[in-house]
Amino acid sequence: MRIQVNGQQIPVEPVKGFVTISRTWQAGDIVEVDLPMPIQRVVSHEQVAANRGRVALERGPLVYCVEGVDNGRLADLHLPDDAALRAEHQPDLLGGVTVIRREGKRPFLAIPYYAWANRGAGEMAVWLPGVGER
Repeated sequence: MRIQVNGQQIPVEPVKGFVTISRTWQAGDIVEVDLPMPIQRVVSHEQVAANRGRVALERGPLVYCVEGVDNGRLADLHLPDDAALRAEHQPDLLGGVTVIRREGKRPFLAIPYYAWANRGAGEMAVWLPGVGER
């Protein structure tokens, strides 16, 4: 985590999950907080038969999904453990969202779950096959 006040980095010492900034505040002070939100793969519990062998993507508190409008036929998508993923902010997509991209021979684009179904009717999936490569 990184916090800046008026462009100057301040020491971060969380206490029980909270950070306090003690200072004399002035009108126009700007506080910038940078919270790391790495992409995480979430594996479905093995007892959920419909999702066995499937994975979902999260970034911080956000769950991601894939839509047919971006990826074509979703049954063709697959997310092996070694697939390289990257987060990328798209200011012109859905009012400005950070997407997750998979580059390479089987690329895809995932959007935050809260933003789905805003570009017409089509398929959507949160859980993707994740074991092996198709």
